[in-house]
Amino acid sequence: MSTLRATLSNRHPTDENYMGAKVGIIGCGRWGSIHLKTLAKLKEEGFVAEIHGCDLNPEKGLEFAELLTTFSTDWQELVSREKLDVIAIVTPADTHHKLAISLLDYCTNLFIEKPISLQETEVAEILAKTQERGGTLLIGHILRFHAGLLKANELIDSGTIGQLQSVDFSRISTRKPPRKSNLFEALAIHGIDTACFCFGEAEPSRLSIDSLRSDAQKSPDGVRICLEFPGTKEALIDVGWNGEKEVREIVFTGSKGIITVDTKDSHNILIRTQKYHEQYPLEDAELPLTAEWKYALAQTATDAKPAVYPSVGSIFRSMKWMDKAKLESERINYTNGRPE
Repeated sequence: MSTLRATLSNRHPTDENYMGAKVGIIGCGRWGSIHLKTLAKLKEEGFVAEIHGCDLNPEKGLEFAELLTTFSTDWQELVSREKLDVIAIVTPADTHHKLAISLLDYCTNLFIEKPISLQETEVAEILAKTQERGGTLLIGHILRFHAGLLKANELIDSGTIGQLQSVDFSRISTRKPPRKSNLFEALAIHGIDTACFCFGEAEPSRLSIDSLRSDAQKSPDGVRICLEFPGTKEALIDVGWNGEKEVREIVFTGSKGIITVDTKDSHNILIRTQKYHEQYPLEDAELPLTAEWKYALAQTATDAKPAVYPSVGSIFRSMKWMDKAKLESERINYTNGRPE
């Protein structure tokens, strides 16, 4: 499996003709603010020239005034005033489709946070218009840019832990469930995409729910999903809100050893085999959102070819199995059934 390394070889800040990109951020909430801080650092390094923010809440303009070139409460005002090289959509998932379709008329390079949308028909429309406009599209599956995950894949490919047999993905947040979001769109989709990615972009063969925890309104706030893959391989995806402690871990179990990636740490991974048990340092590792943004900025190059990442098949696959997990959780909740 090849690893993804974002490069800016033809738009590097040391090039005398490169002036940095003009970036727009639609949505300056909790995660949008992290995007803004990441872009501010890239601006210091010369990758970004201007950062234009947009949010319905006017107070965000004051909160991030030091980071922003301009601020708007109306995206239409922003794009009619500024010619942007790339726009990121960091808003609730149910707004992605309408925004993306409209924004493509003004900017052909989009970075949309996952999930790309909530309906396959909407996804198809976004992809079709991106292609029609000759644009580029990056979907925010951030763990595909995590240095530890990429190094784990390299080591697995080289046979360090033998044949990969299982992937255990854990993402437990101490936060309360965000407003206008759900467990599957916010957390489970990361585990689904990561498992498929690490099994060589494989298609699962079966999904089941091992355990499900729901609130008083029967809205899931904790779930353990089992994804089965061809060749008796499996992924266990454990995600939830309101945890006692924060857990962000991926464990790869092979026939000859185990690799553990703490996704809060981009600088080390743990390798255990019969011969050794050690921390493996990752030199010059970037934070995954930084790497993700460098990839998006590289797509603004004048000679960049139209591209979608992850692949169209990967995008639809993640949505398909996310929806299957949602439906199974609804079956359990509303028929008082028990996980099989």
